[in-house]
Amino acid sequence: MYTKKHISVTLSVAKSLLFLLPILLSSCTERYDFKLQETASKPVIIGYVCTEKGQYAIDITRTRGYFDTGSMRDVPPAKVWINGEELTPDKELKSRYVTRPDFRAVTGETYTLRVEMDFDGDGKNETYTAEAVAPRKVFCFMTLQPLTNEPDGPALPLTTLLIFQDPKGEDNNYGAHLYISTARDSNDTYHKYHISNTPSKYVTNMFKSDVADGSLIYYPAYMIGRKILHTPLDTLMVYPFDTIEVSLNCHSKDFYEFIRQSDDAASGSNPMFMTPAGPVTGNISGGAVGAFGVYTNSYAKGVVPYKEGTWKDEDLEKRFGKNWREVINGKLKVEN
Repeated sequence: MYTKKHISVTLSVAKSLLFLLPILLSSCTERYDFKLQETASKPVIIGYVCTEKGQYAIDITRTRGYFDTGSMRDVPPAKVWINGEELTPDKELKSRYVTRPDFRAVTGETYTLRVEMDFDGDGKNETYTAEAVAPRKVFCFMTLQPLTNEPDGPALPLTTLLIFQDPKGEDNNYGAHLYISTARDSNDTYHKYHISNTPSKYVTNMFKSDVADGSLIYYPAYMIGRKILHTPLDTLMVYPFDTIEVSLNCHSKDFYEFIRQSDDAASGSNPMFMTPAGPVTGNISGGAVGAFGVYTNSYAKGVVPYKEGTWKDEDLEKRFGKNWREVINGKLKVEN
């Protein structure tokens, strides 16, 4: 209950606020201009090689100001070497330099990147270098673990449980990538899709082993439902007998840290609460930004099991045709 005294005090406070309101509003209208110092553009050099045979690339671009809305300027031509072997300019992409098609790094060896170019246009080449040691290959196994305790429960969702032995006493930096081999309908053939192809750590699943040095690690890398996002505009249906494949990468330390920091800058360190981007450091010397690294791969595969009630009849008909029951029974007989 309010008394006359309470009402009197309330009216007095209200009158004071009304008196101050024009002053407060007028004080908020003054304009302030801030001059931000422009920083000089720097070269950005990013690339890696792997212990698997293939063609690898070094990309060279440049930094630009946060408020710069103009088109990105090209970088000058460069000479690029890895361990003294010169890379060739890519035929399609500017400022990309590629190794020979059968390049393969060797575990334990050191790889030196060297880039020379006249970036500042003074007529003299600047030199940028980086080193990385190829880490040990860590072999992994995988089991597809249903997320239900019921023996007759659905096959999906499930998790890809990676199992591997972490080498003791080594600074191991891991990343996992997900692939699925599926067909979109009964008229389609099987295609292998790289699911984790977006630059986000919530998809690439990067982690260190410092909290479990030398341990047998059980890592639930991905959760698979009836639908899975391939790209922001493309969703894949997961069907029985699809092949799920996960690659376990072991990265050289500096490149791992560069990817982790880049992910934080792009998407924040927490998916629920966006945080401001921090500085991204790499291992390129000579005044450039970026990183050069080496990584190893280990692969594990599993097949999505069939269980009644997991998929709708119309979904199975779309995938296997009108006689989908006969097709599935035939596949089950082959498995058994």
